[in-house]
Amino acid sequence: TIIFFKIDEESGLWEEYHRLPNMRGEIYFIKGNMRIQITTDSKIYFYMIDKKTCEPTLENVMYNYMNCSQMMFGPKVRSSIVFKAS
Repeated sequence: TIIFFKIDEESGLWEEYHRLPNMRGEIYFIKGNMRIQITTDSKIYFYMIDKKTCEPTLENVMYNYMNCSQMMFGPKVRSSIVFKAS
């Protein structure tokens, strides 16, 4: 399960606000970007993060035919680097 946390403004403590059940993989995120991607053994999930609510919304899914561990897109989404551990 992938769990999302944010800091509660009143208490200053971290609180869980969203879960993606039964998902396991590598998470890729660039600071300042509204997107995250999760690379699993079979698929790569692309999520948009709402800036006000911090809620993730599934934007796209693609099969991981390359068997990569991580996939990173360039800033203009015109190029990509694929990495496989070991």
